[in-house]
Amino acid sequence: MKGYFFIVLTLLIATVSCQKEVVVKLAEGEITGKLNYKLTDDTGKGLSGLKVYIYNPGSKQDPNSPIDSAITSSVGEINFTDLLPNNYQLRTDSIKLNNNDYSVDEYVQITAGIERKKTTKVTDFSGTLIIQLLSYETRTPIQDQGVVAFPVNKIHVTSDNIADIVKSSTLKGLTDKNGCVSLKVPANQIFDFIVHHKTYGNYGWGFGSYQVAKGKTLNITLYSSFL
Repeated sequence: MKGYFFIVLTLLIATVSCQKEVVVKLAEGEITGKLNYKLTDDTGKGLSGLKVYIYNPGSKQDPNSPIDSAITSSVGEINFTDLLPNNYQLRTDSIKLNNNDYSVDEYVQITAGIERKKTTKVTDFSGTLIIQLLSYETRTPIQDQGVVAFPVNKIHVTSDNIADIVKSSTLKGLTDKNGCVSLKVPANQIFDFIVHHKTYGNYGWGFGSYQVAKGKTLNITLYSSFL
């Protein structure tokens, strides 16, 4: 009985050890793939000098540490080679575009024996804020009032700089007859709002903190005393 137990145990150890060393070739002659990745602006022009990190979420090592990184070329391209088949995560540092900061964060599937070519427009990493402005007193819509979204972790609003912030912002609009305005903003950033009277120049801010995910829409109601 002892001999039988020893033989079975030995076979189990050998089987487990062999499984750890198995390599499956998914394509004839190749076990890795390549990625050609390009970042562009709204016009399709490549963005140079941007750092891109690639992560392997399934790694047995720290999945939060990049396995590689590269800087985009003069035409906005980078190349990652010798990638084992997997679903890889790509991230960037903050990218300044149209006077706003964007962050790219997406997944790309790599297949053995295939070079994947992917072009990403940076401003696609945006969401939509639909703001309705109502009178604080009557709860009725306020038309033709300015609404500006600003990132709270990057801009500190004061009475001294608020006029300049409104003037330079690209994330702004006027409310329609229903008191609504739609703003496309960088995704996954926290925004507050400035509301201003287009005629008298009165300003108000400090309406709260809001953020929206890529490709999503968030409906927000704000209350103001402007009439």
